[in-house]
Amino acid sequence: MTIRTLGSALAGALVLSLVPLSPAAAQIPPTGGRVFGLVGGAFGDGETTVLTSAGAGIRVTPHLGLDLELLYADDLGLPLGLDFVIQTFGTEFAPVERVESSRLVSFLSRMTVEFPVAGGRVRPFFFGGGGVGNLRQTLAFRNLPLPPPRGNVVSPTIFPGPEIEISSTDLALTVGGGLDVTVWKGLAVGGEARYLRLLHQREGFDFAFVTSRISVRF
Repeated sequence: MTIRTLGSALAGALVLSLVPLSPAAAQIPPTGGRVFGLVGGAFGDGETTVLTSAGAGIRVTPHLGLDLELLYADDLGLPLGLDFVIQTFGTEFAPVERVESSRLVSFLSRMTVEFPVAGGRVRPFFFGGGGVGNLRQTLAFRNLPLPPPRGNVVSPTIFPGPEIEISSTDLALTVGGGLDVTVWKGLAVGGEARYLRLLHQREGFDFAFVTSRISVRF
């Protein structure tokens, strides 16, 4: 999902906000529960990938709430930070390939502050919080050569190669903001942008998320 796509979605949501609230929508209480889901792009130290998230929370006042969230991002392409020297035996083989992949699963709690406008129809919000994030990184080699038998001058044998997997759970901190626009009863759509810092064992990783968002209040 590109920033242009997100901008189009927000523009459509703002147009919908101009439609008068139905009586049912106007009766949504200022406090109570909410559930939400997000999908969008994750931009970090590796490649751009798709992020999905789901959460639930409670609005303790018209402006303040507490949310719990589970987010997932795959194919982040983060560098593993391990260096290897591959010794080859001959020249008639495919190049050695080093394939790295990573995925992030994070459980977060966050305080959300809302600023309802337009009779509560439009809700800009900001949030901050933290939790834990599990980062799993995999390193695989392809087309590794085996040495030929002693005294043999033929090309080496090629085999797929091993995989190395490292998994760690670390502290995660997040801050961000967004906009919700009520479209029907307790249903709202909008967008969200955030920054997440994962305090990894060897080094920290930084991520920026831009997502579309749907939520239901009750």
